[in-house]
Amino acid sequence: MMNTKNINRFNFLLATFIILWGAWVRLSGSGAGCGEHWPLCNGEVIPMTDSYKTIIEFVHRLTSGIYGLTVLGGVIYAAKEFGKKHRVFYSSLLVLIFTIIEALIGAVLVKKGLVDKNASHLRAIVIAMHLANTLLLISTHLLVEYFTTTNFKINFKKLLTVKNLSILFLFMIVACSGAVTALGNTLFPDTSLIEGMGRDFDISSPFLIQLRIYHPIAAIALGLLIISKSLKVDKSSSTYHRLLLPTIVIALCFGVVNWLMMSPTWGALIHLLLADALWSILLMTILYDSKK
Repeated sequence: MMNTKNINRFNFLLATFIILWGAWVRLSGSGAGCGEHWPLCNGEVIPMTDSYKTIIEFVHRLTSGIYGLTVLGGVIYAAKEFGKKHRVFYSSLLVLIFTIIEALIGAVLVKKGLVDKNASHLRAIVIAMHLANTLLLISTHLLVEYFTTTNFKINFKKLLTVKNLSILFLFMIVACSGAVTALGNTLFPDTSLIEGMGRDFDISSPFLIQLRIYHPIAAIALGLLIISKSLKVDKSSSTYHRLLLPTIVIALCFGVVNWLMMSPTWGALIHLLLADALWSILLMTILYDSKK
């Protein structure tokens, strides 16, 4: 059945695929697969090539383009189904806005050559912004899900507590530092765990390597905050609240495993997927705990 809720769920799944495929673009060194052309790929609408890097980057752009169209469709359906003054329409419009911002950040990465082996400070900043916007984009999908699934309004006094804001802000810090860490691991891979630990504290190491020590520290602090929130479960707690504790434990444990294995490609992708899942469950927990 075609309605706003189902369109949003499809778009959320497609966005998740695009996020993971975007990480694969970086991990495979395919960011320059379409040259500095955008939105065209090497000056062509459909590139005729057997270069796997070009194909990987083109798939990313193609699915992103399809996603943009389906997000626009979600806005149109929301206007027809709920009206232009309804919170579902406004939430759908936010999805479109953050989708456009996501595309523009991607364009900056390509047009400025912040891909492939580029290890500049600017690339680190833009990569962090890209990840932060991705989380905000996911959040808008979750708002649509919340408003199309429940009749509850949001009690902003319950929503905007110091603890909730601290958790969300720290999550952003962890996510952005994680994006920078992943970039450093890709551009400057370690040959052994011991060597990697030594490079973390070596002032002659690239700045991307020196920065990565802050990611696990922030992640542990975030984990403790989320665990403290997840322990307060009662009969009125939502399913999302009950999923919060096992999800954060799995995410933290896998983070350690991924570090011990020096972040292989598949490990980096699973790590990112777990982070997105945790963000989604955390946001839905906060929304349901803040209902009127």
